[in-house]
Amino acid sequence: MQQPVAKQFILLKGQPLMWWTLQRFRAALGDQLEVVLVLHKSLVQDFHNLEEKHGPAGVNHVVIGGAERWHSVLNGLNALPDEGVVGIHDAVRPFVAKDTIRNCFNTAADAGSAVPVVPVKDSIREVHGAGSHAVTRERLRAVQTPQCFDIQLLKSAYGSGFREEFTDDASVFEYAGHSIHLVEGDYQNIKITTPEDLLIARAFVDGFSKD
Repeated sequence: MQQPVAKQFILLKGQPLMWWTLQRFRAALGDQLEVVLVLHKSLVQDFHNLEEKHGPAGVNHVVIGGAERWHSVLNGLNALPDEGVVGIHDAVRPFVAKDTIRNCFNTAADAGSAVPVVPVKDSIREVHGAGSHAVTRERLRAVQTPQCFDIQLLKSAYGSGFREEFTDDASVFEYAGHSIHLVEGDYQNIKITTPEDLLIARAFVDGFSKD
């Protein structure tokens, strides 16, 4: 990101990026939402410093992350009760629609899982060695978050241990033999990973303020 701070703490219109994300979830799910924030240990004090400056982020518990995403999610799950629905979301996806959040949680409550996806817009080629071939994009979907699950089933899935091929929580859940239910995501739910994404994020915020 070419920034001196962690990307979830980058200021966007005067407020840390992660604050925008958490406000979306609070607006969608209300006060009953319990938020567990998983952070690298080196970022915990920075987070508390930002809360002193910008006000509470809306976090109930702060948990130290692990070596990989898998370990970090496991640490977060261990801080939660054994019943209900859990939604796992990237802190740097600040513009997820409230309807998308509600749909994911409601679907997971009924079906055990819910993963938001959107159709792939670009043409896709799969690379193999020095060559490549076209892939039919009509059958492809880009995966977003929040990925929501029956928490008891997800905890059980994480109990099977870490595997290198796990790329997200859905892959852990699926490996344990459970079905993944896809729901409609939204193209506004971008992940802020490059400086160019910040330009888009600022445009989104300007658009919200005009509404």
